[in-house]
Amino acid sequence: MIDLASRPRTLRILCVEEDDLERKLLQACMDVIQTEAIFARTAADAVSYFRKHPVDMVFIDIDRHAQGELGGFRRMRATPARGGKVPILAVTDNDCRWSESDYRDTGFAGVFLKPIEPSRLFQKIDDILYEHRMPPLLAAPRAAPHIPHVA
Repeated sequence: MIDLASRPRTLRILCVEEDDLERKLLQACMDVIQTEAIFARTAADAVSYFRKHPVDMVFIDIDRHAQGELGGFRRMRATPARGGKVPILAVTDNDCRWSESDYRDTGFAGVFLKPIEPSRLFQKIDDILYEHRMPPLLAAPRAAPHIPHVA
């Protein structure tokens, strides 16, 4: 059983995923954590939605043929006022062989490696929320970040 934290409102996640099975898996995960999932089959559709509607996070399916997805990611990042604030997570089987730091250096909030496993996905979402100082997803307490003492 998942112990969800009390949130001031429902989390909204825009998911760019063209594969029907992956969409169903993501939707099932979002249902479990009482999160609103908005699906787009293409990066262009996602950019259009992103520019018109507020979302808390974006998942973009990235693969080695992902020029459209990377272009969509860049257009979202370039959206005035919100582009740099909304965390965007690369969801991938990583056939392009990028490391976590490669994704972060590109501007992603991180990477989630497929296959979609609910507990790992929920923890990744919570990690990103924590990094962006947003209300948590999971009720489990987090340790305070370690701040080294400087004499």
